[in-house]
Amino acid sequence: MNLNYDVCVVGAGPVGSTISYYLSLKGLSVALLDKKTRIGYPLQCAGILSSHITEYNELPDNLIINRVRGAFLHSPNQILKVKKSGDAAYIIDRVAYDQFLLKRAVDSGVELINQKAIDFDIENGLTMLHDNHVIKSRIIVGCDGYNSNLSNHMGNSQSNYAASQMLVKIISDEMNSFRKSDIPDIKDYVDAGMFDKILPGFFWIIPTVDDVYRVGLFSNDSHKKQDLILGNFLKNNFKFEIIEKYKGFIPIFNKDNKMVKSRAILIGDAAGQIKPTSGGGLLIAFDACKFASEYIFEAIEKDDLSILEKYHEEFMNRYKKEFSYQIKVQKTLHLLSNDDLDYLFLKLKENDGEELISEYGDMDDQSRLVKESIKRGLVFKVIPSFLFKNVVKIFGFR
Repeated sequence: MNLNYDVCVVGAGPVGSTISYYLSLKGLSVALLDKKTRIGYPLQCAGILSSHITEYNELPDNLIINRVRGAFLHSPNQILKVKKSGDAAYIIDRVAYDQFLLKRAVDSGVELINQKAIDFDIENGLTMLHDNHVIKSRIIVGCDGYNSNLSNHMGNSQSNYAASQMLVKIISDEMNSFRKSDIPDIKDYVDAGMFDKILPGFFWIIPTVDDVYRVGLFSNDSHKKQDLILGNFLKNNFKFEIIEKYKGFIPIFNKDNKMVKSRAILIGDAAGQIKPTSGGGLLIAFDACKFASEYIFEAIEKDDLSILEKYHEEFMNRYKKEFSYQIKVQKTLHLLSNDDLDYLFLKLKENDGEELISEYGDMDDQSRLVKESIKRGLVFKVIPSFLFKNVVKIFGFR
């Protein structure tokens, strides 16, 4: 087995497969490591991607299992209905998508090695494997997800939210009544106390096919507590059959962490490149793969590791402001009780908030909606008055 490569990529998920593919197309020799023999499983994602995905990566039509044009947003006793004129998002077969991206990488010349990376020497480009082999490369790319071993080796501090999801088949008549009700009483479906338990995270129900839904949440709770919340929600409201259960973690972005150190570079969950409000990050990571591949190729071609620092700089230039807005929104949600959240939703409805969200809401560019809300003065109308000073402090209004 050849153990010398231009680049060693750790983690063969969608991000690792994508950066490997880009680097291979540039003529570099690439080793792609993953301890799993079945890539993409178990599912650790809600599997819903913005329709902008095609601007960032290839997505075969046959992997799209449903299309989304709108959503119902719930507080304990209020509901907002938002709708786009065209497809806003795709619900995909995420396991098959991971496998598609891996096959594309391997077909381009990437060498897949089913071994776990257990240690690194980033000064000398060494990756130690579980089977005692050592891979030598000029660059090591960490795409090894939450609690990344390479990120830990670089001295970063990592923290995560727990996330849980169930694939559930729900009896048609019951879900149809849930779908068809124009303004359903959320108390009929969700325990009001649930919101206190999961904020600033959230709960989701995503339709796939044939009355099968992905039902999940992320929060500060343990997986055990999340499983109890999900189970109680389903038992109290539907006749259902659990097909599968999934558990995972969502990294929390830390602006002080290093994305580059010596011969090591981090992309995706390993770098905490996750939207603070929604916990999504695949499109951001795919974007990062594009410009990271350019800097990696240049650093190797010119034999100059300092070029890798441009990757961190470009990432922050592209996403620092967006993440800052989302962190402010998340901090605001931390302040809200159930009653406060109901008040915010009610005031949004009374002040054309549904239309505003429908027009300006974007899964990837969430700051656009925040900026427009501030511009129209809507923020000052929907926040409970006794919280106003705290919100002003969070957003830095003058």
